[in-house]
Order: sequence, then C-alpha cells, then structure tokens
Amino acid sequence: MLFKALLFATAAVAAPANVLSTVGVVPPTNSVKILGVSAIGTGCPVGHAFVTVDATGTIFDVAFDEYYVQVGPGQSPSDARKNCRVSINLQFPAGYALSIIETRFQGYASLAEGQTGVCRAGYTFAGDNSQEVVFQKNLVAPYEDNYNLLAGVGVESFTKCGGTTAVLNVNSEVRINPITSSKKGIMTIDSFDGNVHLIFKTNWLRC
Repeated sequence: MLFKALLFATAAVAAPANVLSTVGVVPPTNSVKILGVSAIGTGCPVGHAFVTVDATGTIFDVAFDEYYVQVGPGQSPSDARKNCRVSINLQFPAGYALSIIETRFQGYASLAEGQTGVCRAGYTFAGDNSQEVVFQKNLVAPYEDNYNLLAGVGVESFTKCGGTTAVLNVNSEVRINPITSSKKGIMTIDSFDGNVHLIFKTNWLRC
C-alpha cells in the first residue's frame, strides 16, 4: 500500500484581519522543502512504514503493508481499528505562513449488512492543537467498492508567523463498527491500484 504527498505553492487567498497579507501572494518556486517524514501507529508500526523523500525535497512516499482492519469470525476486537500519525517536517521562506488546503485519501471496503466503515483524517501543526481540522468518511453496508475522503478548499489552519519550519501532523484512522460481527468485513487505506494519495496544496499569507 502506498501513501503519497505532493506540495504545490500555487494558490493564495485573503488573510484573516490580524495577519498582514497580499492577495495572490506566492513564495518563490521550489521554496518548500520536506526535511523529514516519520510515521507511527498501529497501522504503520516500526518496520511496516517505508518512507522515501525525492531529490527535490517536495514529494514523499510512505508505503504501508499493515494499514487495514477486519471484523468477523476469527477476528479480535482490536482488529477493527487502526491508526497512523504521519509527521512531516516542512521548511519554507521567512515572512510567510503556510496552510494545507486539500487532502485526499482513497481506499477500499467490503462491508456486510449491519456494519459501518469509518475513515477519519485530521491535521494540525505541532504546538497548536487548537486548530486541528478533521475530515471523516462514513460507509454504510452493504458496501463493496473503492472510496474517497476528500477535504475541500476553505478549511484552513495556518502556521504561526515568524518561523521558517513547521511540523505537520496528519492523524488518520480506519475502523469498522461494530467491532464484533458474525459476518466478515474489511476496510483498507489504499486504492484499487494499490496507491493511496494524500495530496497537499499550499496556501500562503504574507506575515
């Protein structure tokens, strides 16, 4: 399973009243860098999350091989929920604040009558948990198909002015309710072709 992120410094909007800004502000091309990526959680335990950052420092892949949940005969209640926190250490130009304005998860679920699948994703910049933004997809059985969790433009959390680095924590989880069932159910964070894409588009404010 593959989890991929792309960063684009291509969009801008008006700022809140307490932040100095210029509409249409875009920082220099290729000015955003990923300094490091780490993953931890029951869906991405040590040895089961494989991180790659490309030569430009703007694209990273985290490949998972255990990010799925199951219920049904022979499954324990703990098999019904898994989570993964991916932390991305970002570097950007002085004098700007950074916001992530779009995320997308793709996955697959096979749910029997009476089961509900949930994919939840939230992000927050380290040190400012008050601005966590959460998105959730609920799947009601019977369901057997791919699914998408898309967070639309306009829900934003900006980094604080005055810095040039920030750690973005992306907290995701997948679960099936109820946690015990006589029927088999499975839900993954992946796509039909084996790729999960979490895409970040960046929005900028002049501080």
